[in-house]
Amino acid sequence: MRRSPAVIFAVFALLLLAPPGVLAFSFEWPTEGSYVHQTAHILFGAAMLFFIREIYQTGLQRFRGFHCLVWAWGFLALWNLDAFIGHWTEWTLLNPVIMGQGFSRQLLMSDAHTWLFYVTKIDHFVLLLPAFYLFYRGLKALAKEPRSEEFEGR
Repeated sequence: MRRSPAVIFAVFALLLLAPPGVLAFSFEWPTEGSYVHQTAHILFGAAMLFFIREIYQTGLQRFRGFHCLVWAWGFLALWNLDAFIGHWTEWTLLNPVIMGQGFSRQLLMSDAHTWLFYVTKIDHFVLLLPAFYLFYRGLKALAKEPRSEEFEGR
């Protein structure tokens, strides 16, 4: 069944023009865009876990490239969990974490909540660097693997 270009254009225009405008940041509610950001962390982490599950269900983990990709996606899922917790901790801080002005500024490390905030802000590179390195290695290994005859004719 072939659709006419007018129908496709009408559906596209309807989808483009139907939703009302929404600001990602509002001065009345400063966390309005943050809910979308947190939802994105949840969905991105869930997508990484879904990819890992699919790789294991199809048995592709035996290939070196997919094995590296599974580890990369695992690190990215952990990073999303870490970022989600870090953003939540930042929202729930009651006291400012930096006191003073100029050279007399001091960090307030008063309780476990503040420590959790700093740890989740500082440790991003611990999870992201190995994730991107393993992602690169996985793609490189997949590119070097010989292709099957099934795909060479296309």
